Amino acid sequence: MNLLKTSLCALALLCAAGTAFAASPSSASFRIDASQRGKIIGNKVSTINIWQFQNWKPGKDEGADLTKFVESIQFMQATGGNETRDLFVDPKNTDVVDDYDFAPLLRACHDVLNLNAKPLIKLSVPDKFSKETVIDGFSVDALPPDDYDVYYNYIHAMAEELVKEFGLEEVLSWGWGVLVEFENASWFHDKAKTPEGSRDAFFKLYDYSAAALTDVLGDDIYIGAHAMACTEGLWDERDFLDHCAKDKNAKTGEPIPIKYFACSFYDDKPDKPHGLTLAQTVERIRERAESLGLNDLRYGIDEGRILDGSMGVDDDDLIHRIVGQTYQASYDARTFKILVDNDIDYFSAWSYSSAGPYSGYPLIAYRVAEQLVNFKNAKLLGMTSEKALAEGVDCDAVAGFDEETDTLYLVAYNFKFDLDYDETADLAFTIDAPFWKDQTLEFSVMTISDADNFFCKWLEDREKYQISNDAFHWSPDSGCLDGALVDPKVRELYYSKLRPGYVEIANRAPETTTTDMPAGKDGKIEFCGTLPRHGVMFCTIRAK
Repeated sequence: MNLLKTSLCALALLCAAGTAFAASPSSASFRIDASQRGKIIGNKVSTINIWQFQNWKPGKDEGADLTKFVESIQFMQATGGNETRDLFVDPKNTDVVDDYDFAPLLRACHDVLNLNAKPLIKLSVPDKFSKETVIDGFSVDALPPDDYDVYYNYIHAMAEELVKEFGLEEVLSWGWGVLVEFENASWFHDKAKTPEGSRDAFFKLYDYSAAALTDVLGDDIYIGAHAMACTEGLWDERDFLDHCAKDKNAKTGEPIPIKYFACSFYDDKPDKPHGLTLAQTVERIRERAESLGLNDLRYGIDEGRILDGSMGVDDDDLIHRIVGQTYQASYDARTFKILVDNDIDYFSAWSYSSAGPYSGYPLIAYRVAEQLVNFKNAKLLGMTSEKALAEGVDCDAVAGFDEETDTLYLVAYNFKFDLDYDETADLAFTIDAPFWKDQTLEFSVMTISDADNFFCKWLEDREKYQISNDAFHWSPDSGCLDGALVDPKVRELYYSKLRPGYVEIANRAPETTTTDMPAGKDGKIEFCGTLPRHGVMFCTIRAK
Protein backbone atom coordinates (compact mmCIF):
# COMPACT_ATOMS: atom_id res chain seq x y z
CA MET A 1 0.00 0.00 0.00
CA ASN A 2 1.32 3.46 -0.99
CA LEU A 3 0.13 6.33 1.16
CA LEU A 4 1.03 9.79 -0.09
CA LYS A 5 0.50 12.80 2.14
CA THR A 6 0.27 16.33 0.76
CA SER A 7 -0.68 19.76 2.06
CA LEU A 8 -4.29 20.94 1.92
CA CYS A 9 -3.44 23.22 -1.00
CA ALA A 10 -2.62 20.20 -3.14
CA LEU A 11 -4.73 17.09 -3.64
CA ALA A 12 -5.57 15.53 -0.29
CA LEU A 13 -4.56 11.93 -0.94
CA LEU A 14 -6.25 10.30 1.98
CA CYS A 15 -6.23 6.61 1.44
CA ALA A 16 -4.79 3.67 -0.43
CA ALA A 17 -6.48 2.56 -3.60
CA GLY A 18 -9.22 0.08 -2.89
CA THR A 19 -10.30 1.66 0.41
CA ALA A 20 -14.04 2.30 0.55
CA PHE A 21 -15.17 5.91 0.10
CA ALA A 22 -17.82 7.46 2.32
CA ALA A 23 -17.45 11.24 2.44
CA SER A 24 -18.21 12.35 -1.11
CA PRO A 25 -21.40 11.82 -3.14
CA SER A 26 -19.34 10.95 -6.24
CA SER A 27 -16.48 8.50 -6.64
CA ALA A 28 -14.46 7.10 -9.50
CA SER A 29 -11.60 4.64 -9.76
CA PHE A 30 -9.23 4.51 -12.72
CA ARG A 31 -6.86 1.79 -13.88
CA ILE A 32 -4.12 2.97 -16.23
CA ASP A 33 -1.94 0.67 -18.32
CA ALA A 34 1.31 2.61 -18.82
CA SER A 35 2.51 0.02 -21.33
CA GLN A 36 -0.52 0.44 -23.62
CA ARG A 37 0.37 3.55 -25.60
CA GLY A 38 -1.56 5.17 -28.42
CA LYS A 39 -0.90 8.21 -30.57
CA ILE A 40 0.83 11.37 -29.38
CA ILE A 41 -1.67 13.67 -27.68
CA GLY A 42 -0.25 16.95 -29.01
CA ASN A 43 -0.70 20.51 -27.81
CA LYS A 44 -4.45 21.04 -27.51
CA VAL A 45 -3.98 24.61 -26.18
CA SER A 46 -1.74 25.72 -29.04
CA THR A 47 -3.91 28.45 -30.51
CA ILE A 48 -5.44 31.80 -29.55
CA ASN A 49 -7.68 34.31 -31.38
CA ILE A 50 -7.27 38.02 -32.03
CA TRP A 51 -10.59 39.67 -32.90
CA GLN A 52 -9.03 42.56 -34.82
CA PHE A 53 -5.26 42.78 -35.08
CA GLN A 54 -5.32 46.51 -35.88
CA ASN A 55 -6.57 47.11 -32.32
CA TRP A 56 -4.20 44.61 -30.71
CA LYS A 57 -0.78 45.13 -29.26
CA PRO A 58 0.69 42.77 -26.66
CA GLY A 59 0.40 44.67 -23.40
CA LYS A 60 1.86 44.38 -19.95
CA ASP A 61 2.33 40.75 -18.97
CA GLU A 62 1.59 40.40 -15.27
CA GLY A 63 2.28 36.70 -14.94
CA ALA A 64 0.33 35.03 -17.75
CA ASP A 65 3.18 33.82 -19.95
CA LEU A 66 1.33 32.39 -22.94
CA THR A 67 4.61 31.69 -24.72
CA LYS A 68 4.67 28.47 -22.68
CA PHE A 69 1.99 26.91 -24.84
CA VAL A 70 0.60 29.17 -27.59
CA GLU A 71 2.09 28.27 -30.98
CA SER A 72 -0.37 29.95 -33.35
CA ILE A 73 -2.23 33.28 -33.20
CA GLN A 74 -5.26 33.72 -35.45
CA PHE A 75 -6.11 37.09 -36.97
CA MET A 76 -9.87 36.98 -37.49
CA GLN A 77 -11.37 38.58 -40.66
CA ALA A 78 -7.89 39.95 -41.25
CA THR A 79 -7.94 41.47 -44.72
CA GLY A 80 -11.09 43.53 -44.73
CA GLY A 81 -14.80 44.02 -44.23
CA ASN A 82 -15.02 47.60 -43.03
CA GLU A 83 -12.96 50.78 -42.99
CA THR A 84 -10.89 49.73 -39.98
CA ARG A 85 -10.12 46.26 -41.35
CA ASP A 86 -9.38 47.11 -45.00
CA LEU A 87 -5.64 47.39 -45.74
CA PHE A 88 -5.58 50.49 -47.95
CA VAL A 89 -4.27 54.04 -47.85
CA ASP A 90 -7.81 55.29 -48.43
CA PRO A 91 -10.41 52.57 -47.70
CA LYS A 92 -13.26 54.90 -48.67
CA ASN A 93 -12.08 55.59 -52.21
CA THR A 94 -13.69 52.86 -54.28
CA ASP A 95 -12.33 54.31 -57.52
CA VAL A 96 -8.79 53.23 -56.58
CA VAL A 97 -8.54 49.56 -55.61
CA ASP A 98 -4.78 48.99 -55.47
CA ASP A 99 -3.61 51.61 -52.94
CA TYR A 100 -2.54 48.79 -50.62
CA ASP A 101 -1.22 49.49 -47.14
CA PHE A 102 -0.03 46.27 -45.51
CA ALA A 103 2.01 48.00 -42.79
CA PRO A 104 -0.51 47.21 -40.00
CA LEU A 105 -0.44 43.51 -40.92
CA LEU A 106 3.37 43.46 -41.05
CA ARG A 107 3.52 45.04 -37.59
CA ALA A 108 1.08 42.51 -36.16
CA CYS A 109 2.97 39.57 -37.69
CA HIS A 110 6.19 40.86 -36.12
CA ASP A 111 4.38 40.97 -32.77
CA VAL A 112 3.32 37.35 -33.18
CA LEU A 113 6.81 36.18 -34.07
CA ASN A 114 8.22 38.08 -31.10
CA LEU A 115 5.93 35.93 -28.93
CA ASN A 116 7.49 32.75 -30.37
CA ALA A 117 4.27 31.94 -32.22
CA LYS A 118 3.18 31.83 -35.87
CA PRO A 119 0.41 33.89 -37.51
CA LEU A 120 -2.70 32.25 -38.94
CA ILE A 121 -4.22 34.88 -41.21
CA LYS A 122 -7.93 34.58 -42.00
CA LEU A 123 -8.55 36.27 -45.33
CA SER A 124 -11.68 38.35 -45.90
CA VAL A 125 -13.16 40.71 -48.49
CA PRO A 126 -12.48 44.44 -48.19
CA ASP A 127 -15.57 46.60 -48.04
CA LYS A 128 -13.90 48.65 -50.76
CA PHE A 129 -14.37 45.81 -53.25
CA SER A 130 -18.19 45.97 -53.13
CA LYS A 131 -19.97 48.94 -54.65
CA GLU A 132 -23.05 47.82 -52.75
CA THR A 133 -22.53 47.33 -49.01
CA VAL A 134 -24.51 45.12 -46.66
CA ILE A 135 -23.46 45.46 -43.01
CA ASP A 136 -24.68 42.49 -40.99
CA GLY A 137 -24.30 41.30 -37.40
CA PHE A 138 -20.50 41.62 -37.10
CA SER A 139 -20.22 45.16 -38.47
CA VAL A 140 -18.56 44.05 -41.70
CA ASP A 141 -19.71 44.03 -45.31
CA ALA A 142 -21.05 40.53 -45.87
CA LEU A 143 -20.97 40.59 -49.67
CA PRO A 144 -18.47 38.91 -52.02
CA PRO A 145 -16.20 41.11 -54.16
CA ASP A 146 -17.66 42.64 -57.31
CA ASP A 147 -14.58 41.45 -59.21
CA TYR A 148 -12.77 38.34 -57.97
CA ASP A 149 -9.65 39.22 -59.97
CA VAL A 150 -9.36 42.49 -58.06
CA TYR A 151 -9.57 40.46 -54.85
CA TYR A 152 -6.97 37.99 -56.21
CA ASN A 153 -4.56 40.86 -56.93
CA TYR A 154 -4.98 42.15 -53.37
CA ILE A 155 -4.19 38.80 -51.72
CA HIS A 156 -1.34 38.19 -54.18
CA ALA A 157 0.20 41.58 -53.32
CA MET A 158 -0.21 40.89 -49.61
CA ALA A 159 1.59 37.55 -49.90
CA GLU A 160 4.41 39.20 -51.88
CA GLU A 161 4.79 41.88 -49.22
CA LEU A 162 4.93 39.29 -46.45
CA VAL A 163 7.62 37.33 -48.29
CA LYS A 164 9.60 40.53 -48.86
CA GLU A 165 9.42 41.34 -45.16
CA PHE A 166 9.86 37.90 -43.58
CA GLY A 167 11.26 35.59 -46.26
CA LEU A 168 9.62 32.71 -48.11
CA GLU A 169 10.72 30.00 -45.67
CA GLU A 170 9.26 31.85 -42.71
CA VAL A 171 5.93 32.68 -44.37
CA LEU A 172 5.55 29.07 -45.49
CA SER A 173 5.46 28.10 -41.80
CA TRP A 174 2.32 30.21 -41.24
CA GLY A 175 -1.33 29.30 -41.65
CA TRP A 176 -4.16 30.66 -43.80
CA GLY A 177 -7.92 30.60 -43.56
CA VAL A 178 -10.70 32.01 -45.71
CA LEU A 179 -13.35 33.93 -43.76
CA VAL A 180 -14.69 33.37 -40.25
CA GLU A 181 -17.68 30.99 -40.00
CA PHE A 182 -18.08 30.95 -43.75
CA GLU A 183 -21.69 29.66 -43.74
CA ASN A 184 -22.81 32.19 -41.09
CA ALA A 185 -25.01 34.70 -42.95
CA SER A 186 -23.98 37.47 -40.57
CA TRP A 187 -20.44 37.13 -41.94
CA PHE A 188 -20.91 36.31 -45.63
CA HIS A 189 -23.66 35.85 -48.23
CA ASP A 190 -24.50 36.72 -51.81
CA LYS A 191 -26.63 39.76 -52.63
CA ALA A 192 -29.86 37.76 -52.58
CA LYS A 193 -28.81 35.93 -49.37
CA THR A 194 -29.65 32.56 -50.90
CA PRO A 195 -28.07 29.33 -49.64
CA GLU A 196 -26.91 28.18 -53.09
CA GLY A 197 -25.62 31.56 -54.20
CA SER A 198 -23.82 32.18 -50.93
CA ARG A 199 -22.24 28.72 -51.03
CA ASP A 200 -21.01 29.17 -54.61
CA ALA A 201 -19.67 32.65 -53.79
CA PHE A 202 -17.63 31.21 -50.93
CA PHE A 203 -16.30 28.41 -53.12
CA LYS A 204 -15.07 30.99 -55.61
CA LEU A 205 -13.62 33.17 -52.87
CA TYR A 206 -11.72 30.21 -51.43
CA ASP A 207 -10.42 29.24 -54.87
CA TYR A 208 -9.16 32.72 -55.67
CA SER A 209 -7.63 33.06 -52.20
CA ALA A 210 -5.79 29.75 -52.56
CA ALA A 211 -4.66 30.67 -56.08
CA ALA A 212 -3.22 34.01 -54.97
CA LEU A 213 -1.31 32.38 -52.11
CA THR A 214 0.03 29.42 -54.07
CA ASP A 215 1.10 31.64 -56.96
CA VAL A 216 3.41 33.44 -54.53
CA LEU A 217 4.26 30.79 -51.96
CA GLY A 218 4.00 27.55 -53.90
CA ASP A 219 1.72 24.58 -53.37
CA ASP A 220 2.90 23.59 -49.89
CA ILE A 221 0.74 26.00 -47.88
CA TYR A 222 -1.28 25.29 -44.74
CA ILE A 223 -4.76 26.47 -45.70
CA GLY A 224 -8.32 25.67 -44.68
CA ALA A 225 -11.50 27.29 -43.51
CA HIS A 226 -13.61 27.85 -40.41
CA ALA A 227 -17.32 27.00 -40.22
CA MET A 228 -19.87 27.43 -37.45
CA ALA A 229 -20.66 23.69 -37.66
CA CYS A 230 -22.05 23.44 -34.11
CA THR A 231 -25.24 25.15 -35.25
CA GLU A 232 -27.08 25.38 -38.56
CA GLY A 233 -25.85 27.98 -41.04
CA LEU A 234 -27.19 29.43 -44.27
CA TRP A 235 -25.96 26.32 -46.12
CA ASP A 236 -24.44 22.96 -45.23
CA GLU A 237 -20.76 23.55 -44.44
CA ARG A 238 -19.93 19.98 -45.48
CA ASP A 239 -20.59 20.98 -49.10
CA PHE A 240 -17.25 22.80 -48.94
CA LEU A 241 -15.53 19.45 -48.49
CA ASP A 242 -17.30 18.17 -51.61
CA HIS A 243 -15.98 21.19 -53.48
CA CYS A 244 -12.39 20.57 -52.38
CA ALA A 245 -12.53 16.86 -53.16
CA LYS A 246 -14.45 16.87 -56.45
CA ASP A 247 -14.05 20.26 -58.15
CA LYS A 248 -11.18 22.20 -59.71
CA ASN A 249 -10.01 25.63 -58.63
CA ALA A 250 -12.16 28.23 -60.40
CA LYS A 251 -9.14 30.48 -60.97
CA THR A 252 -6.44 27.98 -61.97
CA GLY A 253 -8.20 24.75 -62.98
CA GLU A 254 -5.91 22.93 -60.56
CA PRO A 255 -6.87 20.76 -57.54
CA ILE A 256 -8.13 22.71 -54.54
CA PRO A 257 -5.80 22.66 -51.52
CA ILE A 258 -7.12 22.05 -48.00
CA LYS A 259 -5.10 21.07 -44.94
CA TYR A 260 -7.53 21.66 -42.08
CA PHE A 261 -11.18 22.17 -41.24
CA ALA A 262 -12.07 24.27 -38.20
CA CYS A 263 -15.37 24.61 -36.35
CA SER A 264 -16.84 26.91 -33.74
CA PHE A 265 -18.14 25.35 -30.56
CA TYR A 266 -19.99 27.10 -27.76
CA ASP A 267 -22.03 26.04 -24.79
CA ASP A 268 -24.93 28.44 -24.36
CA LYS A 269 -24.44 29.03 -20.62
CA PRO A 270 -22.56 27.36 -17.75
CA ASP A 271 -25.74 25.45 -16.94
CA LYS A 272 -27.00 25.05 -20.51
CA PRO A 273 -24.95 22.94 -22.94
CA HIS A 274 -25.45 23.54 -26.66
CA GLY A 275 -27.45 21.08 -28.75
CA LEU A 276 -24.59 19.41 -30.60
CA THR A 277 -21.77 18.20 -28.38
CA LEU A 278 -18.17 19.10 -29.14
CA ALA A 279 -17.51 15.55 -30.31
CA GLN A 280 -20.59 15.53 -32.57
CA THR A 281 -19.68 18.88 -34.09
CA VAL A 282 -16.34 17.62 -35.38
CA GLU A 283 -17.36 14.03 -36.11
CA ARG A 284 -20.02 14.98 -38.67
CA ILE A 285 -17.36 16.98 -40.54
CA ARG A 286 -14.72 14.25 -40.33
CA GLU A 287 -17.19 11.61 -41.49
CA ARG A 288 -17.94 13.54 -44.68
CA ALA A 289 -14.27 14.37 -45.30
CA GLU A 290 -13.12 10.78 -45.01
CA SER A 291 -15.97 9.54 -47.20
CA LEU A 292 -14.50 11.83 -49.88
CA GLY A 293 -10.97 10.56 -49.41
CA LEU A 294 -9.79 13.61 -47.44
CA ASN A 295 -8.10 11.49 -44.81
CA ASP A 296 -5.26 13.68 -43.56
CA LEU A 297 -7.02 16.86 -42.47
CA ARG A 298 -6.40 18.48 -39.11
CA TYR A 299 -9.49 19.35 -37.09
CA GLY A 300 -9.79 22.08 -34.52
CA ILE A 301 -12.06 24.56 -32.79
CA ASP A 302 -11.21 28.07 -33.98
CA GLU A 303 -13.39 29.85 -31.43
CA GLY A 304 -15.66 28.91 -28.58
CA ARG A 305 -16.19 27.89 -24.94
CA ILE A 306 -19.18 29.62 -23.23
CA LEU A 307 -21.44 32.30 -24.71
CA ASP A 308 -23.40 33.79 -21.82
CA GLY A 309 -23.39 34.23 -18.07
CA SER A 310 -25.64 36.34 -15.88
CA MET A 311 -26.88 39.69 -17.17
CA GLY A 312 -24.76 42.83 -16.92
CA VAL A 313 -25.83 46.39 -17.65
CA ASP A 314 -25.66 45.87 -21.45
CA ASP A 315 -25.76 42.17 -22.09
CA ASP A 316 -25.13 38.68 -20.74
CA ASP A 317 -22.39 37.90 -23.27
CA LEU A 318 -19.19 36.71 -21.64
CA ILE A 319 -16.12 38.76 -22.47
CA HIS A 320 -13.65 36.36 -24.12
CA ARG A 321 -16.28 33.60 -23.65
CA ILE A 322 -15.01 32.40 -20.26
CA VAL A 323 -16.20 32.71 -16.67
CA GLY A 324 -13.94 33.72 -13.81
CA GLN A 325 -15.20 31.03 -11.47
CA THR A 326 -13.12 27.90 -10.89
CA TYR A 327 -15.81 26.22 -12.98
CA GLN A 328 -13.73 27.29 -15.99
CA ALA A 329 -10.80 25.18 -14.82
CA SER A 330 -12.75 21.92 -14.74
CA TYR A 331 -14.61 22.92 -17.93
CA ASP A 332 -11.31 23.29 -19.77
CA ALA A 333 -9.91 20.04 -18.35
CA ARG A 334 -13.09 18.26 -19.45
CA THR A 335 -12.77 19.86 -22.90
CA PHE A 336 -9.20 18.57 -23.08
CA LYS A 337 -10.40 15.01 -22.51
CA ILE A 338 -13.05 15.39 -25.23
CA LEU A 339 -10.39 16.61 -27.64
CA VAL A 340 -8.10 13.71 -26.78
CA ASP A 341 -10.84 11.07 -26.96
CA ASN A 342 -12.08 12.32 -30.32
CA ASP A 343 -8.74 13.08 -31.97
CA ILE A 344 -9.40 16.83 -32.26
CA ASP A 345 -6.16 18.73 -32.66
CA TYR A 346 -6.77 21.98 -30.74
CA PHE A 347 -9.27 24.35 -29.18
CA SER A 348 -8.48 28.01 -29.82
CA ALA A 349 -9.15 30.39 -26.93
CA TRP A 350 -10.07 34.07 -26.88
CA SER A 351 -8.09 34.81 -23.73
CA TYR A 352 -6.39 33.45 -20.62
CA SER A 353 -5.69 36.87 -19.07
CA SER A 354 -7.59 39.64 -17.31
CA ALA A 355 -7.13 42.20 -20.10
CA GLY A 356 -7.26 39.92 -23.13
CA PRO A 357 -4.65 38.04 -25.15
CA TYR A 358 -1.12 38.74 -23.93
CA SER A 359 -1.90 41.38 -21.34
CA GLY A 360 -3.08 41.46 -17.75
CA TYR A 361 -2.81 38.89 -14.99
CA PRO A 362 -3.62 35.19 -15.33
CA LEU A 363 -7.12 33.77 -15.02
CA ILE A 364 -7.76 30.36 -13.48
CA ALA A 365 -8.06 28.91 -17.00
CA TYR A 366 -4.45 29.86 -17.60
CA ARG A 367 -3.32 27.62 -14.74
CA VAL A 368 -4.93 24.66 -16.49
CA ALA A 369 -3.54 25.48 -19.93
CA GLU A 370 0.05 25.86 -18.73
CA GLN A 371 -0.14 22.30 -17.36
CA LEU A 372 -1.97 20.76 -20.33
CA VAL A 373 0.93 21.62 -22.62
CA ASN A 374 2.96 18.99 -20.71
CA PHE A 375 0.98 16.36 -22.65
CA LYS A 376 2.24 17.71 -25.98
CA ASN A 377 4.73 14.91 -26.68
CA ALA A 378 3.05 12.24 -24.54
CA LYS A 379 1.40 9.12 -25.94
CA LEU A 380 -2.13 8.43 -24.74
CA LEU A 381 -2.30 5.60 -22.22
CA GLY A 382 -4.99 2.94 -22.00
CA MET A 383 -7.46 3.50 -19.16
CA THR A 384 -10.55 1.85 -17.69
CA SER A 385 -12.79 3.23 -14.96
CA GLU A 386 -15.61 2.47 -12.57
CA LYS A 387 -17.79 5.34 -11.40
CA ALA A 388 -20.59 6.12 -8.97
CA LEU A 389 -21.38 9.77 -9.70
CA ALA A 390 -24.10 12.09 -8.46
CA GLU A 391 -26.57 13.30 -11.08
CA GLY A 392 -24.94 15.59 -13.64
CA VAL A 393 -21.40 15.14 -12.30
CA ASP A 394 -18.54 14.29 -14.65
CA CYS A 395 -15.30 13.04 -13.10
CA ASP A 396 -12.74 11.74 -15.54
CA ALA A 397 -9.04 11.62 -16.34
CA VAL A 398 -6.44 11.48 -19.11
CA ALA A 399 -2.99 9.92 -18.83
CA GLY A 400 -0.07 10.14 -21.22
CA PHE A 401 3.54 8.94 -21.30
CA ASP A 402 6.39 11.01 -22.72
CA GLU A 403 8.95 8.47 -23.90
CA GLU A 404 11.67 11.08 -24.42
CA THR A 405 11.63 12.13 -20.77
CA ASP A 406 10.35 8.83 -19.30
CA THR A 407 7.52 10.75 -17.61
CA LEU A 408 3.87 9.90 -16.97
CA TYR A 409 1.39 12.77 -16.91
CA LEU A 410 -2.11 12.57 -15.47
CA VAL A 411 -4.97 15.06 -15.28
CA ALA A 412 -8.31 14.51 -13.52
CA TYR A 413 -11.27 16.80 -12.90
CA ASN A 414 -14.52 17.13 -10.93
CA PHE A 415 -17.04 18.93 -13.16
CA LYS A 416 -20.74 19.75 -13.38
CA PHE A 417 -22.70 22.13 -15.63
CA ASP A 418 -23.50 24.36 -12.64
CA LEU A 419 -21.57 27.38 -11.34
CA ASP A 420 -22.91 26.70 -7.83
CA TYR A 421 -21.95 23.02 -7.76
CA ASP A 422 -20.48 22.43 -4.30
CA GLU A 423 -19.60 18.75 -3.90
CA THR A 424 -16.33 16.87 -3.66
CA ALA A 425 -15.46 13.68 -5.53
CA ASP A 426 -13.32 10.76 -4.36
CA LEU A 427 -10.87 9.46 -6.93
CA ALA A 428 -8.62 6.39 -6.87
CA PHE A 429 -5.88 5.44 -9.33
CA THR A 430 -4.03 2.23 -10.08
CA ILE A 431 -1.20 2.49 -12.60
CA ASP A 432 0.35 -0.65 -14.07
CA ALA A 433 3.93 0.24 -15.03
CA PRO A 434 5.98 -2.98 -15.07
CA PHE A 435 8.96 -1.15 -16.59
CA TRP A 436 9.24 0.74 -13.28
CA LYS A 437 9.21 -2.31 -11.00
CA ASP A 438 11.38 -2.00 -7.89
CA GLN A 439 12.22 1.61 -8.75
CA THR A 440 11.83 4.69 -6.62
CA LEU A 441 9.65 7.24 -8.37
CA GLU A 442 9.36 10.99 -8.05
CA PHE A 443 5.67 11.77 -7.63
CA SER A 444 4.42 15.37 -7.98
CA VAL A 445 0.82 16.49 -7.51
CA MET A 446 -0.91 19.83 -8.04
CA THR A 447 -4.57 20.66 -7.50
CA ILE A 448 -6.19 23.76 -8.98
CA SER A 449 -9.16 24.85 -6.86
CA ASP A 450 -10.99 27.87 -5.45
CA ALA A 451 -7.98 28.48 -3.19
CA ASP A 452 -5.94 29.41 -6.28
CA ASN A 453 -8.51 31.72 -7.89
CA PHE A 454 -8.52 35.49 -7.34
CA PHE A 455 -12.10 35.57 -8.62
CA CYS A 456 -13.31 33.96 -5.40
CA LYS A 457 -11.91 36.95 -3.48
CA TRP A 458 -13.51 39.26 -6.04
CA LEU A 459 -16.91 37.68 -5.37
CA GLU A 460 -16.39 38.30 -1.65
CA ASP A 461 -15.44 41.90 -2.38
CA ARG A 462 -18.50 42.37 -4.56
CA GLU A 463 -20.64 41.48 -1.57
CA LYS A 464 -18.55 43.58 0.82
CA TYR A 465 -18.71 46.71 -1.38
CA GLN A 466 -22.22 45.98 -2.69
CA ILE A 467 -21.17 45.88 -6.36
CA SER A 468 -24.23 45.06 -8.42
CA ASN A 469 -24.49 43.56 -11.91
CA ASP A 470 -25.15 47.06 -13.27
CA ALA A 471 -21.48 47.87 -12.71
CA PHE A 472 -20.47 45.54 -15.57
CA HIS A 473 -20.29 45.85 -19.31
CA TRP A 474 -21.61 42.47 -20.51
CA SER A 475 -21.68 39.55 -18.06
CA PRO A 476 -20.35 39.95 -14.50
CA ASP A 477 -19.34 36.28 -14.55
CA SER A 478 -16.38 37.17 -16.75
CA GLY A 479 -12.96 37.01 -15.12
CA CYS A 480 -11.58 39.61 -17.55
CA LEU A 481 -12.20 42.49 -15.16
CA ASP A 482 -9.85 44.97 -16.84
CA GLY A 483 -12.11 47.06 -19.03
CA ALA A 484 -15.28 45.20 -18.01
CA LEU A 485 -16.46 47.70 -15.38
CA VAL A 486 -18.61 50.62 -16.52
CA ASP A 487 -19.45 52.17 -13.13
CA PRO A 488 -16.77 54.89 -12.54
CA LYS A 489 -16.79 54.41 -8.76
CA VAL A 490 -16.37 50.66 -9.05
CA ARG A 491 -13.59 51.10 -11.62
CA GLU A 492 -11.77 53.42 -9.24
CA LEU A 493 -12.18 50.95 -6.38
CA TYR A 494 -10.97 48.07 -8.54
CA TYR A 495 -7.87 49.76 -9.93
CA SER A 496 -6.80 51.66 -6.84
CA LYS A 497 -7.56 49.19 -4.07
CA LEU A 498 -8.62 45.71 -5.18
CA ARG A 499 -6.66 44.85 -8.32
CA PRO A 500 -3.17 44.64 -6.72
CA GLY A 501 -4.44 41.93 -4.36
CA TYR A 502 -5.97 39.98 -7.25
CA VAL A 503 -2.71 40.14 -9.19
CA GLU A 504 -0.92 38.72 -6.16
CA ILE A 505 -3.37 35.83 -5.83
CA ALA A 506 -3.37 35.14 -9.58
CA ASN A 507 0.42 34.97 -9.68
CA ARG A 508 0.59 32.60 -6.74
CA ALA A 509 0.91 29.36 -8.66
CA PRO A 510 -0.95 26.38 -7.15
CA GLU A 511 1.23 24.50 -4.71
CA THR A 512 2.96 21.43 -6.05
CA THR A 513 3.95 18.69 -3.63
CA THR A 514 6.67 16.23 -4.59
CA THR A 515 7.55 13.03 -2.77
CA ASP A 516 9.23 9.69 -3.38
CA MET A 517 7.06 6.65 -4.09
CA PRO A 518 8.19 3.02 -4.41
CA ALA A 519 6.67 1.34 -7.45
CA GLY A 520 6.54 -2.15 -5.99
CA LYS A 521 7.89 -5.41 -7.36
CA ASP A 522 5.31 -5.56 -10.13
CA GLY A 523 5.55 -1.86 -10.96
CA LYS A 524 2.06 -1.15 -9.64
CA ILE A 525 1.36 2.38 -8.33
CA GLU A 526 -1.72 3.13 -6.22
CA PHE A 527 -3.01 6.38 -4.76
CA CYS A 528 -6.32 8.13 -4.17
CA GLY A 529 -7.83 11.29 -2.76
CA THR A 530 -10.62 13.81 -2.72
CA LEU A 531 -10.98 16.46 -5.39
CA PRO A 532 -12.92 19.65 -4.54
CA ARG A 533 -15.77 21.05 -6.64
CA HIS A 534 -14.61 22.08 -10.11
CA GLY A 535 -11.11 21.08 -9.05
CA VAL A 536 -8.45 19.87 -11.47
CA MET A 537 -5.56 17.61 -10.45
CA PHE A 538 -2.27 17.19 -12.28
CA CYS A 539 0.14 14.38 -11.40
CA THR A 540 3.63 13.85 -12.77
CA ILE A 541 5.48 10.57 -12.20
CA ARG A 542 9.02 9.78 -13.30
CA ALA A 543 11.82 7.45 -12.26
CA LYS A 544 14.49 9.01 -10.07
